[in-house]
Amino acid sequence: MWIPVVDLKSCIGCGNCTEVCPDNAIAIVEKKASIDYAKCTCCGVCDHVCKNGALNMKIPQMPSVLAKGVQLGAFKAEMTILKLELKEMMRDVRP
Repeated sequence: MWIPVVDLKSCIGCGNCTEVCPDNAIAIVEKKASIDYAKCTCCGVCDHVCKNGALNMKIPQMPSVLAKGVQLGAFKAEMTILKLELKEMMRDVRP
């Protein structure tokens, strides 16, 4: 899925993108375009009106840490250790 991404170095805060966004998902915040991705439908209209090339449609990349997925075995072991540490902390706090 393509999403609009603002290049803050190129954005001059002209507001052209805010005027054409059919979802009202773009606002100018501190003189820069800011996208509310909860409202954005990724239509790409903003990309076409930005005269400075500050808005580009990109495919978001998954962080490399998550690329292999969650390792359940390691996660369970870590949770077990955390639970034991929490029990010890609770014992230390009790009067």
